[in-house]
Amino acid sequence: MKIRKHWGVADAKVHYRITSWGMGFFDINEVGHVSTKAGDCELDLYALSQDLKDRGMEFPVLLRFPHILQRMLDRLHSAFKKAMTSCEYAGDYVAAYPIKVNQQASVIQHFSLQNQHPVAFEVGSKAELIACLGLMQTQTIICNGYKDEAYIRLALTGCLLGHDVVIVLESLAELQHVLKLSAEINVQPALGMRVRLSAVANGKWQNTGGKRSKFGLTAGQVIQLHQELKKNGALGWMRMLHFHMGSQIPSLQHIREGVEEGMCYFVQLYRLGVQLSQLNVGGGLAVDYEGSQSNSYFSREYGLDEYADSVIRAVHAACLENKVPEPAIFTESGRAMTAHHAVLVTNIIDAGFWKENATEASTDFNEHSETSEGKLKELVGLCRRIQSDAEKPDSQIDYPHTYTSLVRAAKRIDQDFSRGDLSLTSKAYAEKITREAYRQLSRHKECLDTHCRHDLEENLVDKYFCNFSLFRSTPDIWGLDQLFPVLPLHRLDEGPTRQVRLHDLTCDSDGQIDRYIEADSIQSYLSLHELIPGQDYLIGMFLIGAYQEILGDLHNLFGDTLAVSVEMNTDGSYRLDEQRQGDTTEKVLSYVHINAAEIRKTWHIRLTEMNMPKPLVKQALHTLETALQANSYLTSSSG
Repeated sequence: MKIRKHWGVADAKVHYRITSWGMGFFDINEVGHVSTKAGDCELDLYALSQDLKDRGMEFPVLLRFPHILQRMLDRLHSAFKKAMTSCEYAGDYVAAYPIKVNQQASVIQHFSLQNQHPVAFEVGSKAELIACLGLMQTQTIICNGYKDEAYIRLALTGCLLGHDVVIVLESLAELQHVLKLSAEINVQPALGMRVRLSAVANGKWQNTGGKRSKFGLTAGQVIQLHQELKKNGALGWMRMLHFHMGSQIPSLQHIREGVEEGMCYFVQLYRLGVQLSQLNVGGGLAVDYEGSQSNSYFSREYGLDEYADSVIRAVHAACLENKVPEPAIFTESGRAMTAHHAVLVTNIIDAGFWKENATEASTDFNEHSETSEGKLKELVGLCRRIQSDAEKPDSQIDYPHTYTSLVRAAKRIDQDFSRGDLSLTSKAYAEKITREAYRQLSRHKECLDTHCRHDLEENLVDKYFCNFSLFRSTPDIWGLDQLFPVLPLHRLDEGPTRQVRLHDLTCDSDGQIDRYIEADSIQSYLSLHELIPGQDYLIGMFLIGAYQEILGDLHNLFGDTLAVSVEMNTDGSYRLDEQRQGDTTEKVLSYVHINAAEIRKTWHIRLTEMNMPKPLVKQALHTLETALQANSYLTSSSG
């Protein structure tokens, strides 16, 4: 970790890459606090977090910012409008929101109620369809996924509610259900078909596209579907062609290739008499979680304007060349539409490290110099030489050899202790001086090879314990090795002094974050500050608005955190809307079918059997009931 001696806010912006991944939604203000922006207004997230605490809310808390949902939608439409104007494209553009990305009511309702741009909804199950059919506003609803008769009946009933429901066919069996039920209900459906592209994009989600994709019709099945539609006089029902290239595609070239292949299906179907008027290019628009603007799995090498331009130009060129009408274009960019709008704020509740205070910094290497324990004596001598040589400006020390020797000596200490040949006091002292020797060598780590340098850094990484569950709030870190921007909400005008690995509250070794965005690289540690006793140290986990909340699980029975929507006003003030209390322990237990009433009954029986004084029984019941009604995270009263 190379930190400038004279650190300032500008250094923090570069180090944590907030300008790149923040997309103008997040910044660091002049007092070193992270802020969010809405036009000319700026909201200090540290001050907001302190306000929430003053109102009695406990960390962790999930902050939702509806203004970011709207700004992303604005930017998406602006990019496509610009591209369409550039090449005089005749069709329309509609952003379709796949609600699987985040089914929270606040997100769905925002997109439904806003009236600045047309938004469609994409659903993949009966439950998701019902969620959209309950909206008061008339919506275009795209029905994907495998469908039974009940699903299709529900979709057709949606037409009776006045919604524009498009049933995207995945199989010939689905068409038979549509033909039967549309006659029964007396509704003429709007249909689409999903084709399976051969193009495969790189990334963690590449299996959602390509020939091995779970979804989509092959070329032969497309021909069969066309014949069945024509035979049943239903060719006019088909209006949408849908394909999906993948999710989080970092390469613009792969997106362009997918659209070009999809347009070959579009043109061929048009020549067969299918009057397609809508083209749904699916997902793929990536989010630059890293802020590296690269071809990495968790970044992207293009901007919104370039993405929209590539899609529009590929469609426009195919239509122009083949003399077919330009369709309305739909995208399903749910990740890009929602990722930035949610931030998890939590506090560091404990730390595991060797504190470099005045006493620690002056480690006495002579303390055990007369020891009869041979391996310890050898280690003490080596550590003394390291300290002495490291302090010389003209030191000729062979750092690679010295580091290797130190590692071997420390390992021999562990072996001696395991055999019972070393006392606990001596082992503790050995750990102390070894840590100090590592710290001395770290000043010259550029002299080590890559492997030894990485190993040395790992030996010096501290543990900070965070008041959250990784499996509940950021499950993709565990499942996909996902990168999310993480940084302190305050003290960013101070240079960080600690190399830290963050650990959650769960009793699981996987409950830690192993990769972090650090300056110009991805590191196994995060640069943070020394904790100040009695003061909250708050960190934010950013860009978690897509998939995380809905995919989170109940590992160790940690439930939903407190969540609140923050509406920013034009004068810079804010109001808190749609506050959701975190799950109580009683509610979490109900998810796994543990009955709280039975628990209470058991408590009363056992306390009665103990023959305790009534005041003590009352106190015990109060403690137990308080725990049952509290959430499962640590509170300020619980330490």
